[in-house]
Amino acid sequence: MTGQNSSSTSILVMWDEVPADQRNGIIMEYNITYNSQTENDNGDVQAGPNDRQKKLTGLKEFVNYTIRVSASTMKGEGTASDPIVVTTDQDSK
Repeated sequence: MTGQNSSSTSILVMWDEVPADQRNGIIMEYNITYNSQTENDNGDVQAGPNDRQKKLTGLKEFVNYTIRVSASTMKGEGTASDPIVVTTDQDSK
């Protein structure tokens, strides 16, 4: 999984397909969870089973976010990925 800031309030998150031998069935959706390290700005968004990237929007500017991705099947949510940390841009005023 990788992430890059795409503006002062958004981050583009990209991930690889879950290997077939690590799935517990057909993937129904991906869950992207983000937590700011200094602000109280946390949340999660869903992505479709064929998606490999998602843009997180409405974030706070110039903040470090810890991001994880997990896949869900009919049996429930799988183990989350190792976290990455991405910083949103500082708004240039």
